[in-house]
Amino acid sequence: MDARQIEYFLRIVELGSINKAAADLRMSQPSLSRWLSLLEHDVGTALLVRTPQGIRLTDAGQVLVDRARPILRDLQILRDDIGKRGSSQFNLAMPFSFQRLVTAPFAEFILREVPETTLRVYEGINNAIRIWMESGTVDAAVMASTESAPDTFSVAPLLHEQLLLVGDRKAGLRLDTPVPLSRLGIAHLILPGRPNVISGHVEHAMRRAGYRYRNRFEAETLSLCLELTRRGLGYTVMPYSALYQRLNDQDELSAAPVKTLGVSWQLYVNRARTYAVSTRSVIRMLSNHIAKTIASGEWMFARNLQNPTRSRIH
Repeated sequence: MDARQIEYFLRIVELGSINKAAADLRMSQPSLSRWLSLLEHDVGTALLVRTPQGIRLTDAGQVLVDRARPILRDLQILRDDIGKRGSSQFNLAMPFSFQRLVTAPFAEFILREVPETTLRVYEGINNAIRIWMESGTVDAAVMASTESAPDTFSVAPLLHEQLLLVGDRKAGLRLDTPVPLSRLGIAHLILPGRPNVISGHVEHAMRRAGYRYRNRFEAETLSLCLELTRRGLGYTVMPYSALYQRLNDQDELSAAPVKTLGVSWQLYVNRARTYAVSTRSVIRMLSNHIAKTIASGEWMFARNLQNPTRSRIH
């Protein structure tokens, strides 16, 4: 069994058809079938079952799918480091809320200043990010500190953000005028349902303080929460990173920090990839980018938790 056989097998599974995979790989269908037969002979069992509707994984095939991708990523990193190639790929998972303030500017920096690095970014909620971590899909991830992470990842504090109550223009909320947590108890909230890190923070804090938590409408995306809030249908709660460049759009939204309510973010790095030069380099650049953004004052209501005197990968 070699890496090429595994790559061909994964492409068949992804496309759901040997014919489609052969076309995608620019090889004949009989040739790809022979590669698959060799792989099944090497492992000593069938990996796929051919049906009129396409292909179906056997139990053994599912095990190979689950475990092959991280192995191939490790082999690629090893090739990059040993061969001292001029280019390398780094897979990074980021929360949706970071897109405008962190993710897009950092991706632009990599594209313009570090062209030898290929950055692949995955965006999602904490649950999705944790799944990518567990499958070995990503080299590093930013995730809320309340979420558990696989033991295969090291962790370091990154930053703390105060959460903001967001309303429409008529709500008259001000960034320089904090509101008490009790204000959320009388507001009709528009937040994602469980599991969601922000909703969880809000609900836990309110119940602990003895206030009633009322989620009027469960909107599962950041953009829908803000759009319904803009229409005056209720209030939402967001970190400032999610509101970056949105509060000045014709002044249709207003926001105020909520006293004692915040979320902490941590940086997780795949321990199997920490030896790679590309991993250390990208993590260092991302950490510096976040620190500089906070220090500049552009990232309001954020506090840097990074310790510059110690390594962020351990």
